[in-house]
Amino acid sequence: MKIAIAKPDHGVTGGFEIVVEQLIAGLRGRGHAVDLVQVDATTGDLAHLPIPIEPASVDLFREFFLHLDLVYQFEALDLSAYDVVLCAQPGAYAVQHPRKVALFYHHARTFYDLFDAIENAQSTDVDLKHLAAFITRDIDGHYLTASLPILAGSQRVKQRLLDHNGLSSNVDVFYAGLDDTFLQQGPATTFESPVCIGRLEFPKRTELFLHAMAHLDHLEGRVIGTGSQGDRLQGIDAWLRVQHRDADGQVAGRCPIDDDQLWRELALHLPTEELDAARGRLQSLDAASSVTFVGRVSREELLREYRAALCVVCPAFDEDFGLTCIEAMACGKPVVACHDGGGYVELIEDGVDGFLVESTGPAIAEAIRKLTDRDRAREMGARGQQKARAFTWDRSIAQVERTLTGTLSAD
Repeated sequence: MKIAIAKPDHGVTGGFEIVVEQLIAGLRGRGHAVDLVQVDATTGDLAHLPIPIEPASVDLFREFFLHLDLVYQFEALDLSAYDVVLCAQPGAYAVQHPRKVALFYHHARTFYDLFDAIENAQSTDVDLKHLAAFITRDIDGHYLTASLPILAGSQRVKQRLLDHNGLSSNVDVFYAGLDDTFLQQGPATTFESPVCIGRLEFPKRTELFLHAMAHLDHLEGRVIGTGSQGDRLQGIDAWLRVQHRDADGQVAGRCPIDDDQLWRELALHLPTEELDAARGRLQSLDAASSVTFVGRVSREELLREYRAALCVVCPAFDEDFGLTCIEAMACGKPVVACHDGGGYVELIEDGVDGFLVESTGPAIAEAIRKLTDRDRAREMGARGQQKARAFTWDRSIAQVERTLTGTLSAD
């Protein structure tokens, strides 16, 4: 088969980009000709829309217009030279081709599963927000139909497609695999620090991990990754630690922080001056944070971080799949996630290979505290490692190949 994988280029390399790279390599290894066809989603240029948009209108809801522009760009692509098209990420499903499959992890989330979560995260006018969501869903529904074969990245993603689009019979669940580097790991022997790995963006909720670590001053926490919220999260870390102290600067027994407000609002909107003041306050008390922000790491360094971790904390809200979770399990480490963590919930068996807790700092801290019993952490990690070994790329690519081939035989 001659296959095109249509995907917007957002200028980032995250878990989904790793999935696409593995699919390309795997399908080529099975004898198929595969091209990655991308449109640039980084410029903010709306020139592809059929009518000019006034700058003042764009400023009202830029994300809405950028999504529409992506739809128009993909709809205009001529991919007739390919036997089949695999459409990946929002907008790509607008490709015009008689034989296409959607590899689906999420909608344009602002207008779907994050619609309520961003109420305090964005200052968009509420009525305008509802109108933009209505239009987006109406347009998406034109392309996401019952005749389109869809591979959903988890059971949670499949449920979203049912909830938002009424689609089920044409949706199969697709679980991404792990590369051999992870699958070949032996039993874990070192259990040092709790780590949080991922992009530092809303709504990965790294701030909940920071809040948990403020309850665990005797442990070093490690944050691995970069993102637009990186510097701000370091300020949030200082601010949280100040909140945990009394007027004399002593660590207090309790901290009256509303964690739901923390990740939905405070982490994004606390004034920079207040965060800087918190940093200064900690310096004056000679009270350094116990959290290290490591930044971006190489693949080899990432593997070392996993291998050294006490546990891996995945506090993200309504995650699509949870590649970090499976990678951690493959390295023999228990995973802590939240009940509203989406894909994580179907990967973790609570109390067996990890913990599912309420989305609060204290609840996450308590789960980490349980895992300071290294024997317990080792036993739970071993169970997770056994589970992770089922997530092979051979299995995943074979499923994609069958689905793509099926669109050809449907003729």
